[in-house]
Amino acid sequence: MTFYTDGVVPWNSLDDNTRAPLASELESGYPCGPADQELFNWTAGWPIGNIWNVLLSAGITPDTDKLRDLARAIQSGKINYAVAGGTANVLTAALTLAPTAYTVGLRVVLLIALANTGAVTLNLNGLGAKAVTKIDGSALMANHLTPGLVVHLVYDGTRFLMMSAPRPATQAEADAGVSDVGYITPLISAKKRASYMSASSGSQSIPSGVFTTFTSFGAVATHFQGASTFASGLLTIASGDEGLWYLGFSARQSGLGTAGQATQITVNGVAVSSDGGQTNGGGAVGHSSPSVAVVLNVGDVVAFQVTQTTGASVTFNSYNLSAARIGAS
Repeated sequence: MTFYTDGVVPWNSLDDNTRAPLASELESGYPCGPADQELFNWTAGWPIGNIWNVLLSAGITPDTDKLRDLARAIQSGKINYAVAGGTANVLTAALTLAPTAYTVGLRVVLLIALANTGAVTLNLNGLGAKAVTKIDGSALMANHLTPGLVVHLVYDGTRFLMMSAPRPATQAEADAGVSDVGYITPLISAKKRASYMSASSGSQSIPSGVFTTFTSFGAVATHFQGASTFASGLLTIASGDEGLWYLGFSARQSGLGTAGQATQITVNGVAVSSDGGQTNGGGAVGHSSPSVAVVLNVGDVVAFQVTQTTGASVTFNSYNLSAARIGAS
């Protein structure tokens, strides 16, 4: 009758006439006397069978005149390698040498076939679905896994931790402020677009003696890493754009006579920079251009305002403003 229940041995005779050693035999050595064929078969079959099955699991055909096949099998890494199946977020995989249970320290090298769209699980050899997470245990983000990516996973007793270094971020991900998906290379960082906005002249009537926010623009350009907005002349800072900003503003107007004009930049209604002066005649041009570097936080609202002192409304049509995040606070 067969003795081995897990794997195969190279010669049937080792399986047909084999017995396991007694505890006393393992402790004191084999008994003297006539050769015990069953015990001898175990002595040959157990180590040779284990080596034989490692070779087969690694896809190597055992060759009795080669003594480095076991080293090649270990070197190949195939015993712990599998191609991911299932769906993008619900992965399945099967190791050639199927584990009987999840054990702490179990390592899997997985070739990814589909980009994930959210949290990921892996069911290995039908042992049940386990979460696949970042090394800190937090869930994967969309596109953490991409087609063709090879990831190294280690089971910690609860989940599979992704030990692989993250892939390089794409330029689009860096520009959009997507973090924690891939690392940003120096080249990507150099090309990474900052948060900024600019607006140029439109035409707006400005009353006398009152600071008025410019809201009419001929052209506006914006790019925000976060969810900040520029609308109705107000720059509103949202998450992802907080930090140190440069704010600049200029306005010029002729025909003010000997009156004056002034401009200011406010944050939450408080002036943080201002400039202005009085013209010396009807042909003079009034010009002012405040600028400032200031820390802006989430929820802060920036306004760009002008006033004039002619005693009547004046239409301004030459003004420009800009803002750019220049770093963390």
